[in-house]
Amino acid sequence: MENNGFTKMFLALVAQAKQEDFKGKPIRSLGEVILLLKAQPESNIVRLDFTDDNPGGLISYRGYYEDLCLDYNSNAKPIRVGELLAMFKNAVGSTHTGYKGGDFTMSRQTLVWVAPYGSCGRMLTDIRSKDSITLIITSEDKESDIELGNAHPQLSE
Repeated sequence: MENNGFTKMFLALVAQAKQEDFKGKPIRSLGEVILLLKAQPESNIVRLDFTDDNPGGLISYRGYYEDLCLDYNSNAKPIRVGELLAMFKNAVGSTHTGYKGGDFTMSRQTLVWVAPYGSCGRMLTDIRSKDSITLIITSEDKESDIELGNAHPQLSE
């Protein structure tokens, strides 16, 4: 039992350090992503800002297993906002297996990334629509992160 207590304490310290590290970064939580998707036309096709691959399913993120990740690949069929919104809503309270094991339950506070299975990737930072396309906007996790307001001027009002 002491080991279990130590493990919980260790994980709490790691979570606290991660929270400090991500403070001020533009990454969105699962709850925020749901709200952003609700504001988009449900029939729009979803695209990613950095690849022609289509979004796929939701998985545990390779970088932080307790985080959620929107997978993408060239074999995935195009997806509409309504379908993606349903996937993200269903993710609240769901349990995902980490890349190297362990079960992780997702909450509205869970951070959301975009990456193919088994890889580290990009932070999901915004979701915007223009015409019949909804674009998932991402940013690399580094000090030179782009500002949300200047990320995609073609989608700015």
